[in-house]
Amino acid sequence: MMRLMTLLALLGCRTEEKPLPEDPCAEAPTATTQNRMGTRAAGLERSFRLTVPDAAAGERLPVLVAFHGGGGSGWPFPDQDAFDETGAIVVYPNGVLIDDNEGDWLLNTGNTGTEDVAFVEAILSGLESRYCVDTDRIYATGYSLGSMYTYEVACQLNDRFAGVASFAGTMPISPASCDLTDPIAVMHIHGDEDSIIPYDSTWDWKAWDEVGTMHDIPSLIAFWRDTYNCQSSEEMQVSGGTHFVHGECQQGARVEHHRLSGTGHEWPDQVNGASTH
Repeated sequence: MMRLMTLLALLGCRTEEKPLPEDPCAEAPTATTQNRMGTRAAGLERSFRLTVPDAAAGERLPVLVAFHGGGGSGWPFPDQDAFDETGAIVVYPNGVLIDDNEGDWLLNTGNTGTEDVAFVEAILSGLESRYCVDTDRIYATGYSLGSMYTYEVACQLNDRFAGVASFAGTMPISPASCDLTDPIAVMHIHGDEDSIIPYDSTWDWKAWDEVGTMHDIPSLIAFWRDTYNCQSSEEMQVSGGTHFVHGECQQGARVEHHRLSGTGHEWPDQVNGASTH
């Protein structure tokens, strides 16, 4: 189901650093696709892949940051070809194992374990210094463990991101830190037959990793609905599942959920009749 590019293409040459422009919006950006880049954050050398679309000078571009699943560092993101054609700047950060953490992204971090947060902030700051970024349209998506990390983004980087849309993940029932200083839109997509991250039951992360008990998906959606005190809810039967929309939320936030019928943990072919390819 996933479109796989060759590893050679993914590990292409790193772009030489150019002097920072005085005004990133003064000139048209240099388009690039799946270019391997690097940055330093929290004392670590980190890497990511970058796609920049063709655009006119002065055109403010949205940004999409896509977090891979566990063990997916350096490999193609599901349907990345389609992501690369959205007209947005698309960033594919590579996770790393830090302090024996299980998986490539640090979850349920508060004042400690902020290496991944610093990494994301460094990426965004670098993009904003080089490209004409629309800072009101910065979004995150993720798959599996990467989906779980989007909720770290929602809790800790809501001053930078306008929304998250993730598939096949969840978040801790008791987050160490979730300071919602700015409203953030949340969309969660999940298969009701997911055997890895179950739809209808809570589950405990490995005790030594101190992540804690993870939400089932209905309670995950309820957490965000109740956090923003959403006053209206709508449930619609759509192609391939059920679409839940919670509106009239505080601070203009919005919470949506797609429950995919008969879908497991694999990346879906379509959501609400729309192809993901």
